[in-house]
Amino acid sequence: MKNLLSLEWHKVKWPVLITMIMCTVLSIYLCSSFYKRFALEEQLEAWEVGMPIFNFMFALIAVVPTGWVLYYERKNNFINYIIPRVNIKKYLFVKGFIMSGSAFAIMFILSFAGVLTVLFINSPIDVVYSRYDPATGETFASVENNHIFGSVFVNQPLVYGFLMSIWKGVLTALMAAMGFVFSMYTNNLFLILGGPFLYTNIENFTLAVLQLEAYRLVTAFEPTTITVSAVNIFSFITGPLLVLLLIGVFIFYMRFIKKRSVYSI
Repeated sequence: MKNLLSLEWHKVKWPVLITMIMCTVLSIYLCSSFYKRFALEEQLEAWEVGMPIFNFMFALIAVVPTGWVLYYERKNNFINYIIPRVNIKKYLFVKGFIMSGSAFAIMFILSFAGVLTVLFINSPIDVVYSRYDPATGETFASVENNHIFGSVFVNQPLVYGFLMSIWKGVLTALMAAMGFVFSMYTNNLFLILGGPFLYTNIENFTLAVLQLEAYRLVTAFEPTTITVSAVNIFSFITGPLLVLLLIGVFIFYMRFIKKRSVYSI
């Protein structure tokens, strides 16, 4: 197993590392500069205003560095070559693990690098309270009431950023798993690399039209995309469950209806 993990990692090492470095550098740049255009109350808000591009593209980040490997192994009949030499289920498990693990690592590192940048490198923000109390004529802080786990956000920003970075990594790994399943059964490289991204946009649009914004995958990824009063426990589990349902339906359709095999393309 160790040798197989090492082999699969070496196949994708450079695309993963290059993507990780580029995204981390971009994250640090955005989190250290973009916040200056905004009126903020807490230092960690600089991280939030620097992350929207990654919130939008996380499904692409999940798949593009590694999603092409199994496609070309199937296309070149390499997978048939390795069948007598290694258990195919173990081989696919390791390949999927490397793909999802790489996606998790990329997103966690770029996200937490942004957190560390705003908390320990950036200059302290100029605090601007945006809420106005007509009774007193004074402005007041509102950021704690506008965030899920607002007390942690305000009082323990490093913990909040760390946990949210882990969660973002988990969801990115889930999208990588979707891309991996696509690569097992399809001969369309565009679907493999772009399918998860298209899914997030279609799901986002559909649930928004149905006024179910609280249950979108993007809401689970970044809860501040909607008002905090609309966020609940199902906001974090519905999107991932829909992804798992799609993966399960896709596997069933390809294996038992289309009779597709992972061994050919």
